[in-house]
Amino acid sequence: METKIIRSGMPFVIAGGAVFVYALIFGIGSIPSYVVAAVLGVAGFVAGRAMFPDQVIEIEAAPKSGNAEVDALITEARGQIEDIHAANEAIADPKLSAQIEDIEKTGREILLRLEEQPDMLGSLRTFLRYYLPTTKKLLDVRAGLEGDVTSGRNLQIAGRINEAVSQVQDALHKQLEALNNYRFINLESEMDVLTDMLKGDGLMAQPETETAPAESKEDDPFASLFERKA
Repeated sequence: METKIIRSGMPFVIAGGAVFVYALIFGIGSIPSYVVAAVLGVAGFVAGRAMFPDQVIEIEAAPKSGNAEVDALITEARGQIEDIHAANEAIADPKLSAQIEDIEKTGREILLRLEEQPDMLGSLRTFLRYYLPTTKKLLDVRAGLEGDVTSGRNLQIAGRINEAVSQVQDALHKQLEALNNYRFINLESEMDVLTDMLKGDGLMAQPETETAPAESKEDDPFASLFERKA
């Protein structure tokens, strides 16, 4: 994160206004009048600073991994996390909102690890290009149901998405732990299961994906995501 200071222009406006009013009423043509005008200008500026203080905000610095592709993917992923945050703002369920906030936090930590170690891209490509945007789309759907999640088809879909959020939360923690331990996880192996489930529920169309060697469900924290239960 970087700190940015936003300064208001109002102190200058107030200072200039004070000098202008004085000049309009009394005129400026002598040394004493210039002194008084200057004093009024300084007083107006000080008063303006008190009324309109600087704002200090934190902004996310542009990624600097040294790899242009990684930086672009991180930037894109940050935008998706911001979209997830925006969807969460529309969701009233306190438990679900807390889980989504944790997903945001964990997702940002994963991106930080990737920025520090861009060679992890091969392990995280599916997470970046598929699972993260899928989570965003699901939460957009969930936010859209907020007005009516108590009956019929909406209740069923909301329940499935709520369940998925819990599984995503757990999976992200496992992914972060694996990265911290320098253990790479391939998330590609169960992508078809997730896609079929989403299509079956009418939540998403078939995405375009990249192929990668399959791995066992045991090694993939997303393996059980959206699996149908008997």
